[in-house]
Amino acid sequence: MSTNRTIRNTFTGDHVLEYDQKSKRANWLDPNIVFGLAYPYVKPGQTILDVGIGTGLSSVLFHKAGLQVLGMDFSSEMLAMCRGKGFAKELIEHDVSVAPYPLGDKTVDHAVSTGVMHIFDDLNVIFSEVCRVMRVGGVFTFVVADPIAQGVKEQSMGGCKAHKGKANFYNHSEPSMVELYDRCGFELINSLRFVSSAIGKREMSYRACVVQKL
Repeated sequence: MSTNRTIRNTFTGDHVLEYDQKSKRANWLDPNIVFGLAYPYVKPGQTILDVGIGTGLSSVLFHKAGLQVLGMDFSSEMLAMCRGKGFAKELIEHDVSVAPYPLGDKTVDHAVSTGVMHIFDDLNVIFSEVCRVMRVGGVFTFVVADPIAQGVKEQSMGGCKAHKGKANFYNHSEPSMVELYDRCGFELINSLRFVSSAIGKREMSYRACVVQKL
């Protein structure tokens, strides 16, 4: 499994340059929500892997809290934007849907991911690889689209104006996610359902979750 061409093409050009501004205009609160949920479990000096770091909107909050940030993303342009902010310890160009991640076993304390899970139908690689590279007791905090409000698992979403074609948008049910946690060695310790318009300007239901590596 690897990220399809339509998704890759979306994260290029003007969309990348305007990503932070679009997020601010949309009042995209996912980074604040996951940081708030993860905060009781993280400590200054620890490391956190941002899975699909993009321009760094989520992990910069952990950096401000004293953690060392490692970021991974398939988009070299997004990584360049993030690198320009100067807060990440290490940035790796790698498709997060492809195993293995270029990190050793049990080399990071925690992980975070926002704006990523809805791109993939199958999340097994992400969760199994995060579990592999994360130390026991660490937390993985992330956001998934909630199918309860949307009513279906798979939808079609348009890209930005500069790119033709549409990509699939995947919702992930709570029962299917619990099965995934069990299979990959995690335990759910907290979750929060919320409504967000994100950058796409269409209000949808999401779940922010915190799972801990057993």
